[in-house]
Amino acid sequence: MELKNINTFLRVAGLGGFTKAANELGYSQSTVTIQIKQLERELGFPLFDRIGKTISLTQKGEEFILYANEFVRLEDKLSSLSDAPDSVAGTLRIGVLESLFVWKTADLLPRFHSRYPEVKIEITSATGAALYRMLRQNEVDVIYLLDNLIYHKDCVRACASPVSLKFVAAPESPLCAEKNISLEEIARQPLILAERDAIYRRELDREAAVNGVELVPILEVDNIEVILRLLKRGMGVSFLPDYVIEESVKKGELSVLDVRCNAISLWSQIVCHKNKYVTPPMRSFTELIQSAAPTEA
Repeated sequence: MELKNINTFLRVAGLGGFTKAANELGYSQSTVTIQIKQLERELGFPLFDRIGKTISLTQKGEEFILYANEFVRLEDKLSSLSDAPDSVAGTLRIGVLESLFVWKTADLLPRFHSRYPEVKIEITSATGAALYRMLRQNEVDVIYLLDNLIYHKDCVRACASPVSLKFVAAPESPLCAEKNISLEEIARQPLILAERDAIYRRELDREAAVNGVELVPILEVDNIEVILRLLKRGMGVSFLPDYVIEESVKKGELSVLDVRCNAISLWSQIVCHKNKYVTPPMRSFTELIQSAAPTEA
């Protein structure tokens, strides 16, 4: 059973199509088809149902994903045995939340490359749900995301650092001079919030619901840099992670509002699959993140 055929199967399953997998792997579609058929012959059962132009995993195919990931993990572990004990080389595939990439990871990458020039880094930014999916399908080695502390049965948390969430506005906002602002007062402001799928938006909506308040934004934006730009122009109020607003607050471009509500916090975390062999690049990246974090858990 060839590793390249198993890798091709995982890509087809992950991307949901032969053509997409072929494009990503740099193969012709016929090569992908041949590899899958060869794998199915060796296994003795079909991996995909092919109906019209669509494909879907058979029950056996879904079960085989677990074994395929285990096969790849063992192959990686065997390959690593030939490396020198202190060698940090190879490819590191990182899935990261966009805001953490812009405000955390991007600043650390030059330092990482300077220390480990033999490591090729591949970065994919996505939402939290998409990052978990990529991790489970072995499309990335580690994910770096913002969430409540993770206790998933198939995930291992390598490190975590607390992140507080704050209401912010331009310094010219009348709210900046007020103390003990109620959520009802916040609800009356022009709100510029992240999309509902963002974890910190969900936490805010949950806190508002507990207090019987409905927060209706005038604008929902899936790009935090755009939100910051609008806030600095005095357009309204937002609710953002501390690492996003820290520099703007220091420069006097934004002010943190004194709002009366329960403190809301999350954790920035590096997570890997429990069955994933921790390679030297994975370990080194985690250590670099830890060195820049105020607190680990």
